[in-house]
Amino acid sequence: MSKIPCVNCGEMVDTAAGACEVCGAAVEDVGAAPTRAAAGLHPLAPAVFAVAALGVGAAGTVLSSLALGIPLGLVGGGIGVWMLERGRRLTN
Repeated sequence: MSKIPCVNCGEMVDTAAGACEVCGAAVEDVGAAPTRAAAGLHPLAPAVFAVAALGVGAAGTVLSSLALGIPLGLVGGGIGVWMLERGRRLTN
């Protein structure tokens, strides 16, 4: 167990404690990993959207028609970005 100084009063507090015994300020374990993913989209999201949209759109156009390939491409790009973000948030 390690002790760190309280951010409010400076008293040494055990990191396992939820709050400082003197002033009641919340104590955070500085060695703990962050529990939240960073806000916003992944930096590669536009590239993933473009690649997935072109791939699915081209396949839809070849198999059916251009009228079906364009909407399928947009849906495919959205699903690609969704999978990228979902994977990023599950690993954090």
